[in-house]
Amino acid sequence: MNDFVTTVLACLLVAVIAYLIGSFNMAILISKFHKAKDIRELGSGNAGMTNMLRSFGKKAAAFTFIGDFLKGALVVFVARSIGEEFALNFDIAYIAAVFVIIGHVYPIYFRFKGGKGIATALGAMLVLNWIALLTIAVGIIPMVFVIKIVSAVCLCGTCLYPVLNFIVLWLQGRDMLTEVIPYTVLAYLMAAVIFYAHRENIARLRNGTEPSFGSRKK
Repeated sequence: MNDFVTTVLACLLVAVIAYLIGSFNMAILISKFHKAKDIRELGSGNAGMTNMLRSFGKKAAAFTFIGDFLKGALVVFVARSIGEEFALNFDIAYIAAVFVIIGHVYPIYFRFKGGKGIATALGAMLVLNWIALLTIAVGIIPMVFVIKIVSAVCLCGTCLYPVLNFIVLWLQGRDMLTEVIPYTVLAYLMAAVIFYAHRENIARLRNGTEPSFGSRKK
């Protein structure tokens, strides 16, 4: 079996596994098995940390964020380890990152209705390129307290990650055609999934009706 076929098969296998693991949505699991309710039927209807915070409080929200963050980080870490073990010329961790986010947003176990992927994406981004994520965090986190609209800050960070990922890889001297460009394209695909999941938030941002941090929905 040649290297190309091995890489393709590894990508397919990692994509399927990442999607299935990503489909374990912490907000839904915690709300159903600990709170005996479905978070998707409460508040904004989103299966994520913010809705958990509004519906069940800080503790439930914290466990939701930690679980989804670790899910993204561990899936990408394991994928990268598999790639290194088989000496692949392509970093399949980027494939894993895309599909673990897709799994979170469209979970096969929960009628394809999940969260918006931010916590899972942060975990994946940390393992993929921690320098890019740290750079974003330094500049973006203070914006939460200025703008006070979490979705807007998250979307800004999502936009910046593929750009900074490109810059870091380029400065590291990675091959432009086989590494920098393909990994950047996949990073943009991650961003596209997150933006699509936030399409309702984007509509509210345009209309000026997106709730700010700390506000409560009526």
